Amino acid sequence: MKKLLIIAGIAGFLFAGDNCAMCHNGGMAKKLDNFTPAQIEAAMKEFKAGKGNSMMVNVAKGLSDADIKRVAKEFGKK
Repeated sequence: MKKLLIIAGIAGFLFAGDNCAMCHNGGMAKKLDNFTPAQIEAAMKEFKAGKGNSMMVNVAKGLSDADIKRVAKEFGKK
């Protein structure tokens, strides 16, 4: 099961733009570009620690700290 979550997390990261936009486009979930990269990184680390929304917890568990930093930089407020 753990391997499946890691694979899902990696696959999710590879297609992060499309996957993130499905919810984080201002409709279902908060728009990511409203947050600084530091805010996104902190939230993702909380999710990775098992805190918060179960869907985001599963996504974050498959990401390394370096992956989280890249995601935050890519999608955070410019």
